Amino acid sequence: FGNDIKIRPCKWLSYGLVHRMWLLLPIPHKWFFPQKADVSLFFNYYVPPFAEGKVCSVVYDTVVKDMPETMNDRTRMVLRLTLKKSIKRSDKIITISEFSKSRIIHHFGVSEDKISVVCCGIDRSRYSSERSKEKADECLKRLGIYEKYILYLGTLEPRKNITGLADAYKILSDTLPDCPVLVIAGGKGWLYESIFERVKTMGLEDRVIFTGYVSDEDTPVLMSGAELFCFPSFYEGFGMPPLEAMACGTPAVVSDRTSLPEVVGDAALKADADSPEDIADAMKQILTNEQLKRSLSEKGLARADKFSWENSAKALISFIKE
Repeated sequence: FGNDIKIRPCKWLSYGLVHRMWLLLPIPHKWFFPQKADVSLFFNYYVPPFAEGKVCSVVYDTVVKDMPETMNDRTRMVLRLTLKKSIKRSDKIITISEFSKSRIIHHFGVSEDKISVVCCGIDRSRYSSERSKEKADECLKRLGIYEKYILYLGTLEPRKNITGLADAYKILSDTLPDCPVLVIAGGKGWLYESIFERVKTMGLEDRVIFTGYVSDEDTPVLMSGAELFCFPSFYEGFGMPPLEAMACGTPAVVSDRTSLPEVVGDAALKADADSPEDIADAMKQILTNEQLKRSLSEKGLARADKFSWENSAKALISFIKE
């Protein structure tokens, strides 16, 4: 839009406080943002009452309907109270994958032409196959990684299927000599305790490294140094981490469900999320077949090139203009 955009924040209350008030009381949006707007765009599921102009909302996924047991109690309660109303208040809906679009239609009876897909993008200035060896060595040393490794990176929570990954790694390490260590990187979500318990029960404490939260600066370094990236989630609205790993030239294994096959195309191996044996087999194929590893790396780089924030921004602008 060039210079036509004007940012008009609510100056007398923080947006976080306003949002919490909306969850409790049907206070009109225009009381807080009285300036006339052509379009009101809400980026996080919830649409307050009486917003100005055409109303658009972003609904990333419908995990609250598909797998509510994997959410924390507060988020589940808020979405159950607000999501259906927000969809009804929206003239248009944006989502981030064709999979999520199909689930919104299924659960809420929304017409197909009311929903547009705007995919997420990758910052290629950060995620690439080029890296400084000195910087990489310093990062890995700081994270306690001193040998070849398989990587998972994401929040530690039930729908990420990390206990299934641990089971798969146990099978892999029992059958593959010189198996790389497994690095599980990411902050603790909810119900994460079972992950640590599973690793301990299987006697893998010396072969599994938990790094905790990894900074944005260290993430590309960690991804580009891995032998492979494994992301066996039960549910994803899009699934950024495997795409980011592919942009770093790292071959990936993902689960064969929800949005992940759509995102990675033929540039990653897919495995049954319910089968540790299948996940282990996919990882073993990459670790023991140099030609396959190289092919997936090349395909992954090409696939990642299709997802940029510039393309996402253009799609969003086109949507708003329409």
